[in-house]
Amino acid sequence: MPDPTLRLPDYVDLRLLGKCNLSCPFCFGPRHEVPSMEEKDAFRVVELLRRAELKGVVISGGEPTLLPYLADLVAELSLPLPSGAPGPRVVLSTNGLAPVRTMERILPHLSWIALPLESVDAEQHRRMRTGVAPHRERVLGLLKEVRTRHRRVQVKLGTVVTRLNATGAPGVLDLIEEDECLPDVWKVYQMSETNYGADNRDWLAVSDESFEAVVERCEKTAANRGVQLQLYRNSTRSGSYLFIDPDCQVVVIDEGRERRIGDLFEESEKVAAGLRGAIDHTRNAGNFSGTYPEP
Repeated sequence: MPDPTLRLPDYVDLRLLGKCNLSCPFCFGPRHEVPSMEEKDAFRVVELLRRAELKGVVISGGEPTLLPYLADLVAELSLPLPSGAPGPRVVLSTNGLAPVRTMERILPHLSWIALPLESVDAEQHRRMRTGVAPHRERVLGLLKEVRTRHRRVQVKLGTVVTRLNATGAPGVLDLIEEDECLPDVWKVYQMSETNYGADNRDWLAVSDESFEAVVERCEKTAANRGVQLQLYRNSTRSGSYLFIDPDCQVVVIDEGRERRIGDLFEESEKVAAGLRGAIDHTRNAGNFSGTYPEP
């Protein structure tokens, strides 16, 4: 049975660090200068999440594959629970730049991997995913590796819509010529105005109407290729997410903005109080299961 003192939702996003080897202007993760979660704290979080018998955990950042302990952490998190129940479904959200030899240690413990592709147009993608070139080709290479050698791991492809890539985003699936390499889910995101996204909203954010126009084109592309399309709209963000940040602060979304409610270990009563009404458990479950459905 789950630990009754824990009142977490079934699905949590674990943001282990802010550091990244890209500098994407729309990023809503922790800022790059935020210190990484120490290894001992990361394993304490995993122990707590397993006691709570969570059903799913998304591991992100920043770029989590930069952490030397990530493979061991994912392996621990995905183990069957002491009760005999399956461990949580573990998703790795990565920019796709880690060497194959690094990914070979991580992939066996994942249920899903989430990879980004932003545009069929190479220049649009370069302006979105800045810092390492050729990023797009590296992602496509990792996608093929997963699809051919790790078929048990499902793939979510993510595309964030901004003014930079609004024309090229609907053609992302055209970059994947072989049907057997297509993702299980393609999720198209309206840019969140948080952290770097908030800094750059004036020149990056698209209106709701412009986003829906892009969505209409993406729906046609997804239908033509037989790929399940999921959508993220900022209007549905509140109540859907619980983040655990690198400093072990618990973060919820309140009126579209991130709100830190307390330290997971040092302020448990404050966290429990802050979670009441801040998480819509139906929306939290629907967001995860829609994005990462069971096979």
